[in-house]
Order: sequence, then structure tokens, then C-alpha cells
Amino acid sequence: MWASRWSLAGRVQAESRRRGLGQAPRVYVVAGGGVWIWNMVTDRFAAATGVLDFYHASQHLWTLAYALHPDTEAGAKAWVEPLLHPLRHGGEAGVLQTLQNLPGGCARREQPLPPTVVTEINYFENHRAHIHYAARAAEGGPVGSGARESLCGQLQGRFKRGGQFWTEPGRR
Repeated sequence: MWASRWSLAGRVQAESRRRGLGQAPRVYVVAGGGVWIWNMVTDRFAAATGVLDFYHASQHLWTLAYALHPDTEAGAKAWVEPLLHPLRHGGEAGVLQTLQNLPGGCARREQPLPPTVVTEINYFENHRAHIHYAARAAEGGPVGSGARESLCGQLQGRFKRGGQFWTEPGRR
């Protein structure tokens, strides 16, 4: 599996260069949190500016909210909504500080720390360099992968329809 990922990385890099990557004044890589993706970016696109897709980041904040407030949708919403706007608009340092303070806050309230909390704190720490959304937007760069994902969905619909798969005999 690992070898196939690196062969994919080589193909992605070659196709990117074929399409003019070398002439681009600035390169952004917008991706979700998959470790293998960021390893590929580091290995093959080190000069690119990495951006954690904002939608994926917000999903991870919602996961945290539900872990901290499992009994009430309103509690989760009240916890997460004050973090989403600052994260998107230049307050990422405050959001990261809020996350770092969670274990101590649970300890002071004598509440157990849900395992998901540690996982999500680590997720954001690992992407600390990729969550500068206001700065990326000010540069005219992307903060999300929605347009690309939409195109992929359209292409999938044209070539094979969602949920359908080609068989070897059907390929001909």
C-alpha cells in the first residue's frame, strides 16, 4: 500500500508539472487531514503553501464539541460556534489556545477527558501551519477544497455515475 501511495505521488507531481506547476508564482495545496497527503506534500511539493481544508477543520471542531457535550446539541453548538468564526478570520491562535486548555479545564471540573479530545487537539497541533485562513484569503489563495470536490463529483457522474463500478469485462 505504501509503495502505491508514493507511485501516486510521483504521478501527481509529474501531472502537476505537465500542467504548468513550475511557472506558477505561488502554489497552494488544500487538503484534508490525511497524514499520507501531507507526507506527499512535504516530499513532492515542499515549496507549496499547505492549507487544511476549512470544512474539514470545522468538522473536527464539531467532533470535539460533541465529545465535550454528548448529551445536548445546544451545548455542542454553544461551544463550537464561537470558535468557527475566529478560526476562519485570523483568530487561529486563540482557537488553538482554547483547545490546549481543554485537559486542564476538565481536570478542574473533575470530569474525565474524553479520548476524542486528545485526538482532536493533536489534529489541530499537527496542522498548526495549515490553518492560517485569513492570511491565505488575503493572498487571494484558497481556504477550502469545495470547488475541486464538486468538479470530481461532476466527473464521476459523467464517467461512471456515483455508486457504480466498472468490471474488467465492462471496461471494453
